Amino acid sequence: MVSKTFGEKLYLPESESLPEFPSPESLVGKIMISTKPPKEYLEKQDSTSENARQEEADEGEEEPEEDGANAPEYKKMIAIHAGKPKGGVENWLRIDLSKVRRLSLSEQELEAIARSHGREIVRFTQRNMLRIYPKGTRFDSSNYNPLLGWMHGAQMVAFNMQGYDKHLWIMQGMFRANGGCGYVKKPDLLLNEKEIFNPAEPLPVKLTLKVTLYLGEGWHLDFRKTHFDLYSPPDFFTMVGIAGVPADTQMKKTKAIEDEWVPIWNQEFRFPLRVPELAILRILVLEYDTSGNHDFGGQTCLPVSELREGIRAVPLYSRRSEKYNSVKLLMRFQFLPT
Repeated sequence: MVSKTFGEKLYLPESESLPEFPSPESLVGKIMISTKPPKEYLEKQDSTSENARQEEADEGEEEPEEDGANAPEYKKMIAIHAGKPKGGVENWLRIDLSKVRRLSLSEQELEAIARSHGREIVRFTQRNMLRIYPKGTRFDSSNYNPLLGWMHGAQMVAFNMQGYDKHLWIMQGMFRANGGCGYVKKPDLLLNEKEIFNPAEPLPVKLTLKVTLYLGEGWHLDFRKTHFDLYSPPDFFTMVGIAGVPADTQMKKTKAIEDEWVPIWNQEFRFPLRVPELAILRILVLEYDTSGNHDFGGQTCLPVSELREGIRAVPLYSRRSEKYNSVKLLMRFQFLPT
C-alpha cells in the first residue's frame, strides 16, 4: 500500500504482534500505524461525543479484548497496538516480551506515577512506546515541561505548537540536535537494561559546563530605536541556565548594562551536570524595566550534548522561534572534569 500524498509505503508487520521495534533503517520511506484495535475503533464511529474528546478520552480508556473479527484487514495494518490495560500502574507498565505496545498518559498521570515508579517507566520505554499528552484544561495552548517525559524515555511528548512559552523553546532546543532533522536518538543511559536509570535518584556530577558571556549585538539592526525605550538605549541583561533533570535545572543572570545597544557583560557561569545527555542550555535576553515587566530581547535553547568547546557567535530567536537576522551573543563554552 502506498500513500497517495507522499508516496511512502505502509509498514506491514510480518506477524500479528510486533515482538520488537524495527530498525530505523528498515522504516525509511515507510509509514507505521499505531492505534486502537479494530473492535473498539468500529464501536466508536457512531459516538460523536467520544470523537469530540478523542485526544484525551480515547487514549485514557482501558484496553479492550482484541478479537479483530470485525475488521481483520484493518487490524493487520496496525504495527503497534495502543491502549491502557485494565488495572493499575503495574499493569500499565507490564513488559510483554512477545509484542511491542503503546501506552498514552496525560501529563498529570505521568507526574503522579513518576514519583514512585520512575525505574519501571524507563524499563517500559526500552521495549515499548510511551506517549505523553497535555491535560485537556490547557485552553490557552500552554505547555508542560517536556523533560519529565524525556528523562523517563517517552518517545512521543505531544505539544501545543501555538503556545509560545519556555517549554516550547526547550522542545525546539532538544530537536536542534542531530542536524535538526526531527529525530534525536535516546542517550545510552535510557537504553541500559542492566542498570535501569531512575531520574528521581541522586547522581554524582559527571562534568561542569563553563559558560562565558562576553557581549551581544545586532538589536539596533533588527529593532526600531524606540522599541525598548522611547528616550534612551536599552538596558539588556541575560539569563543563562540549564533545563534538565531536577538536580541540574537552574537559571542565573547577568547584571543589566544600562543605555547600551551593544552590551558587554564579561560574566562567567558554571553548571555542574549530573545528566549532561538530557541537559538543555537556556539563554534568554531581556531589557530591564523597573516595574518588573521586562521586555523580550531574544532567546535560544541548545542541547548540551552538541555544544562544542570554544568561542561561538550564538544567534537568538524571537518568541515564535524565528531567527533574528542580526542579533547574536558572543560566548565561550568549556567542559571541565569533576
